[in-house]
Amino acid sequence: MTDEENKHLILANGALVREVTIKEIRPCIVAEGMVRVLMQLDSSLETVIPLLMAKYPPGKVNYLKKKNILTLSIYDRLITIYPSGKVSMNKTIDEDDALNAITNIMADINQAHLQQSTTNTKDLQDAQERLSNIGPLDLYNCLPQTGCGDCGEATCTAFAMKLLSGDTTLDCCTPLKEREHSNKLKCLEELLGKPLMANMGWNFL
Repeated sequence: MTDEENKHLILANGALVREVTIKEIRPCIVAEGMVRVLMQLDSSLETVIPLLMAKYPPGKVNYLKKKNILTLSIYDRLITIYPSGKVSMNKTIDEDDALNAITNIMADINQAHLQQSTTNTKDLQDAQERLSNIGPLDLYNCLPQTGCGDCGEATCTAFAMKLLSGDTTLDCCTPLKEREHSNKLKCLEELLGKPLMANMGWNFL
């Protein structure tokens, strides 16, 4: 099968990326019966990758700043995105499964591209620094720590861990919406920044 036969138009009106080419499909060495897929998007992602990483929960992101390479732990697999537009994906069922996953990522890429003109470079660098240093204890220290269970978790520590992994959202913490815990909300704003808080489910309206 040629590269042309492997080319797929995913987002016809995409602001940056529209097509993906399946370059290679090989057996996945870490998951028996699954495959590793190598893909190529139709645009460079060099300026978009730093913005893109802020669209995912910190616990799902591994960003190599010097090489500008982003690895996401999402959709039960590892997806590595390179500045050239190359994307590798492991633990994938088949080509259709890969296309389903990359469609969502391409939508995020296009959204990040559109946000570039309104994003301050310093804010971007601050977001990078935050993402690389945030842990469950950091989040826990900025929570009301009432142990109320309204979020569905037994402890605030468990809630902080699920926040980091993207398995819950900030707005599930009802005490955080109360005026008496406004200092905790400010703590989160200083730790995460408003864009990342919004990505983690907090509504500022």
